[in-house]
Amino acid sequence: MSRKQIDSRIGALIDNAVQEKKRSFFVVVGDQQAKDVIVNLHFIMSRKNIKQNKSVLWAYKNKLLGFTSHRKKREAKIKKEIKKGIREANSEDAFELFVSLHNIRYTYYKETDKILGQTFGMCILQDFEAITPNILARTIETVEGGGMVIMLLKGMNSLKQLYNLSMDVHSRYRTEAHHDVVARFNERFLLSLGSCESLSGHR
Repeated sequence: MSRKQIDSRIGALIDNAVQEKKRSFFVVVGDQQAKDVIVNLHFIMSRKNIKQNKSVLWAYKNKLLGFTSHRKKREAKIKKEIKKGIREANSEDAFELFVSLHNIRYTYYKETDKILGQTFGMCILQDFEAITPNILARTIETVEGGGMVIMLLKGMNSLKQLYNLSMDVHSRYRTEAHHDVVARFNERFLLSLGSCESLSGHR
């Protein structure tokens, strides 16, 4: 598989965040490269500041991004693939190494109150439809200055799709008289991304 060269502006953005002790925020749109992007961004962040907290918070709705957080289950899956001949015995997958070697705390969105007071170097947020303003603030606040937040928008091809995305919380407000719920949070979230000074030239 051919690899694309990483945009130099990404490194510059991370550099600025590390120097100013601010969090950098990345939105990854689409399913295909999400895992590679996570590995690469974590590597860049770690290289920019060797003292940076390397631990990761991975928050999600109910199912991880095509893998299991259970080490023995991952090993069993690899052995099964080797036996079927769809994987070479000595092949190393960068993402599998990432989840095996790093300190990753997995948590459901509904249990994010349990991570209050903890500190991480990176926060990965998937399943945007399950996020609320409180969850977003709660998870991002755990990332130390110079750290990184990655939001995964799987199943999307464009940020514009967020405008019409039905959020889980909307079901609470639907009634027989009012079927349609206006996605105010989605709109304001996109507007806040667009107005963020650090994203200038990186959109």
